[in-house]
Amino acid sequence: MPVSDKNLILLGKIIRAHGYEGAVTLSADDHFSGELPEMEWVFIEIDGKPVPFFVSSFDEHASGNFVLKFEGYDSSEAMSEFTGCRVFVKYDDRYTEDEQASYPILEGYEIINQEKEFIGLVTKVMNLPMQYMLVLEGRDNRELLIPLNESWILEINKEEKVIIMDLPGGITEIND
Repeated sequence: MPVSDKNLILLGKIIRAHGYEGAVTLSADDHFSGELPEMEWVFIEIDGKPVPFFVSSFDEHASGNFVLKFEGYDSSEAMSEFTGCRVFVKYDDRYTEDEQASYPILEGYEIINQEKEFIGLVTKVMNLPMQYMLVLEGRDNRELLIPLNESWILEINKEEKVIIMDLPGGITEIND
């Protein structure tokens, strides 16, 4: 079953592994001409479903194709299984590219406050009409809803999958 998310547009197709350090060669779809936009993450279609991957580097190759390297993939063997897979980018005309660059990929991240106290684990990112909302599984499996306000984010550690936030007082008690 192919990807059918209307907010995803086809970027291209992975045609082969590139080198020995986990990069792939991407043949861009015809509607992308010239330079592709800089991106932090893409979706690779695996078993008909879009799976998000952080992009650690993205370069144009002399052949006119593009070379992508994904965080956490450091060998050609790890990437060879994605040969032939389609690659998508998120499109939502209500937000600029920078504003939508990294929200849905935050699922699975741990949210902590400035004092390094656990707030919750992101189980879902909801795209509501006015803003994104983080759905967290907090202590005692309690569900918390936290608006995703960029000014509250102090740090995002992609390697450890941790987001440090400066949340307004009482925001976590609203959900009680």
